[in-house]
Amino acid sequence: MTFIKKISTFTSLCLLTSITTFNAIAHERFIVPTHTLLSGDKAQAVTLMASISNDIFHPDRALGDSNTGADVGELKNLFKVLQHSVIAPDGSVSNNTRWQAFQRFSVADVWLKESGTYRIGLIQPDVPMTTFKKSDGTPWRLFGKNPAIPEGATDIVRRTTSSRVETFVSVNSPTMAAVEPTGQGVELSGETHPNDLYAGESASFQLFFKGKPMAIPTSIKVIKAGTRHRNNRNEVSLAVNKDGVFTFTPQTAGFYFLAAETSVKVPQPAEYDVKHYSLYLTLEVFPE
Repeated sequence: MTFIKKISTFTSLCLLTSITTFNAIAHERFIVPTHTLLSGDKAQAVTLMASISNDIFHPDRALGDSNTGADVGELKNLFKVLQHSVIAPDGSVSNNTRWQAFQRFSVADVWLKESGTYRIGLIQPDVPMTTFKKSDGTPWRLFGKNPAIPEGATDIVRRTTSSRVETFVSVNSPTMAAVEPTGQGVELSGETHPNDLYAGESASFQLFFKGKPMAIPTSIKVIKAGTRHRNNRNEVSLAVNKDGVFTFTPQTAGFYFLAAETSVKVPQPAEYDVKHYSLYLTLEVFPE
């Protein structure tokens, strides 16, 4: 297959996927820190890159801004509702991280003053959206609470979607307070600390939903960085037990992307039919 043909095929697949499957509407989202482990007695900064992209972890579109960055068009509406969250080692939460958008990614510095683990995230609360098929059968979606649905539309589903895009950084020694569930959406905790991952060693995590062990069907996938430079994404699906527990054994060192997604049907009558929840994590695995 020629290079041009490969690009054309890839683009067509991306466009098809983006309008026919809900989970791919926004593509993958991630935060990549310059460091996940730091040491020292003085305050240090970690620089973060955030992006919306299906190439893990190669940026494509900005994710996050504090009204100081580039013109990101329709993404402004998303950035207005994003919460800039940093959970400190003592469990306290701050929301004053300053993100700056560029055309392909967003950047922020976070200063870490105390020893322990920091949980850094961009949190999207419920965003309303309606999916449907046009009269000619074309899948479509409109954002907003009460969008004008075209005449003749079928398969109309009123939805909300929320997400957590997070990573963990530890200074001197990992601690668990920042890894405890907050009770909002899908979250990661469990026996293994997310900054204590090594190639060839099994890690045990637990998913929580609204502060309780995940007890509803959930899909989890793990993808190693570098999908742009290999023919196969090497996406791994992980099994989750009835308490939200799952294991993960990375074979090589590097950065990994983990996504967990679930949907909940809303009892009717109600404003919405389905609520979607997603968790997007960046984890670093160290050599043996």
